[in-house]
Amino acid sequence: MSMDWAKEMAKLLRSGATMLSYNCPECGSPLFRLKSGEIWCARCQRRVVILREGEDESAVVEQELLWDQLEGSILEKLSKLSGLLSAEEEPRRVREIAESISTLLASLQRLRRLKR
Repeated sequence: MSMDWAKEMAKLLRSGATMLSYNCPECGSPLFRLKSGEIWCARCQRRVVILREGEDESAVVEQELLWDQLEGSILEKLSKLSGLLSAEEEPRRVREIAESISTLLASLQRLRRLKR
């Protein structure tokens, strides 16, 4: 194993990634689950999708794209609400915006759990 791969693997572990019992189908290197839930190959420097037996790859990719799109939409709304919250001075509106932010954050957390 090259020292560069070892350094990359150590870096992943230090960042909170978990080494899995699966190997990359391309290079045979151990795979890692990132905090985001993605499966990553340190040697190939790319994302890997693990399919269950009998699972259709196109359906998995389509679902992941949907999750990613939904996550992007939530993050976009959070960004907009953050700007509104900074500018708002009326207590009632501050509370309404804060409640919306809280709801979106809870949704984002559930989505990220589902993605794992």
